[in-house]
Amino acid sequence: MNILYFASLKESLNLAGEEIAATPSMTVLALRTLLIHRHGKQHFPSNILCAVNQTLAGDLTLLNNNDEVAFYPPVSGG
Repeated sequence: MNILYFASLKESLNLAGEEIAATPSMTVLALRTLLIHRHGKQHFPSNILCAVNQTLAGDLTLLNNNDEVAFYPPVSGG
């Protein structure tokens, strides 16, 4: 999978993205858990947003190796 990081997450990780192989039946939650182990929990809080193939995705969304998965912090406006 092509994992992309945006906004302050990209800056704090000092990483624009990375390639990760999907495991069978891997979900967004499982991927986030793997990324927490790799980069630290402070980078992947529970309110982080995830998009799979440019569509917002929930924790139970299934992933495969052809997916583009983007993580970005929630934004606020005013």
